[in-house]
Amino acid sequence: MPTSPRLSWDQDPLALDPDWDSPVPLTPLREALEQTVFRSGLSREDWLRRLASQLHKPALLPLLWLLPRGWRLAPAQLPPKLQSLGTVLEQGLLSPALLAALVDDLAHVLPADGGKPTALERWCRSQSRITAEDVPIPASAEALEALLAMARGSEDPACRSDGERPTIPAPAKQEALLGGLLWRNLGLAYSQAAGRRRANSLLAQLLNRLAANRLDRAPGWWFEDCSSGRQWIDWLEQRSWRISGRLRASVASFGLGACMADQGPAPVGWRQIPLGLPLRTGLVDEQGEESLALLPHAALELRLDNDRGDAVQLQYYQGNEGLCGWEGLNDLHRPWQNDSSNGTVRYLGETFSGERLRQLIDLTEVMALVHNSLASTHRLRHGGYGTLGFCIDTTALLQQAMTDGCDLFPVLLSGIWRERLLREARRLGVEHERYTAALMALPLDLSHHGPAAGDAWRRLRACQPGNSPFRLVQRHRSSAGISPG
Repeated sequence: MPTSPRLSWDQDPLALDPDWDSPVPLTPLREALEQTVFRSGLSREDWLRRLASQLHKPALLPLLWLLPRGWRLAPAQLPPKLQSLGTVLEQGLLSPALLAALVDDLAHVLPADGGKPTALERWCRSQSRITAEDVPIPASAEALEALLAMARGSEDPACRSDGERPTIPAPAKQEALLGGLLWRNLGLAYSQAAGRRRANSLLAQLLNRLAANRLDRAPGWWFEDCSSGRQWIDWLEQRSWRISGRLRASVASFGLGACMADQGPAPVGWRQIPLGLPLRTGLVDEQGEESLALLPHAALELRLDNDRGDAVQLQYYQGNEGLCGWEGLNDLHRPWQNDSSNGTVRYLGETFSGERLRQLIDLTEVMALVHNSLASTHRLRHGGYGTLGFCIDTTALLQQAMTDGCDLFPVLLSGIWRERLLREARRLGVEHERYTAALMALPLDLSHHGPAAGDAWRRLRACQPGNSPFRLVQRHRSSAGISPG
């Protein structure tokens, strides 16, 4: 049996394969740090001090655990409320057990999300703030057609099909202070134009709003004569829409991107810096070393299209947006991370359509009702994100409920919150045997040995992208299954 390639903690878990076929130039994070910081004349200490001054932005918090060793912020450099977390992460990497413990403790230690909309309020909203004005969710065939016509007619200079790069905006002053390393991706296009992304977001809210009719068991919001997601899918298919759902996994970066100016003989744009969250797996390889992996992002992807060229892309998961539910699949196209055509997105199991898809839509509504209700009752931060699991956990629950199996790792929804979800389901009068059975049967990846370790290895490999520039992903994909020692 082939041995599992070893990657020690002294090596770079975000190392890239230089021969990976990329349509955009890529640079590993560690190399990018060295090039930008030291070439700018900054010391590492000065750079870290400048970075610490920007950590009031929530979008940058993942940097606490994805920076390479040697580039970690010392606890004393962090804002006071982050210093305890910094102490934990200064030298080591996160593990499933540590990540689960952190999110559970944060739910008890940090103040509740007072003054912010609850998960239920976000789920039930009937208005959107995608633009400066409130834009209502389409509630009629005429409103839906107007939205789709707008999407078809929109043009977006930041989303081109001819390969031409859009105009590159100048970096903000505070970004320039970091030696040329920017914490966003410049020079990339979105996978869809702005009008289509707006339609995705509004139709995600439409599905959330229909699902929220389960709250009072009496419909309070309708699309034409539809009061549920199942009925809306029926309505669309009667009008020749093609609709399918698939579970997907890819490397997670929590929406964070990075790039730096391409230092060629002439200005040619930006070099992209692939990011991911390295994780200790708690699984021992054949050399007796703990294996590392990159944390996946997982979701249910829903695609809707018709012969007029309308294409709607949605995703369902427990998200840091503050609710469990649907969002538009409005990704910036990162070809090393989220391209559904080149293997960087891994699709799991069957494609759901017809009655199987309707059953899946029913399940998403039940899950959203229970999760958002419990998060609101306990005033959980970020709508229960982390405490009630991450995107991986809700996707794993969907798969477990629909197929009696799971292909995702790590699953971190802890026992105490599973029990509370079951109690909340009973309190709400939810009768969905597959959902409650999945809560009981879903694996928990806090500690494994013996046969459980073998299944964890299987799940870890099952959700790895089939194609990736990350050497760590390539190692897991190429290695054979490892029998527990």
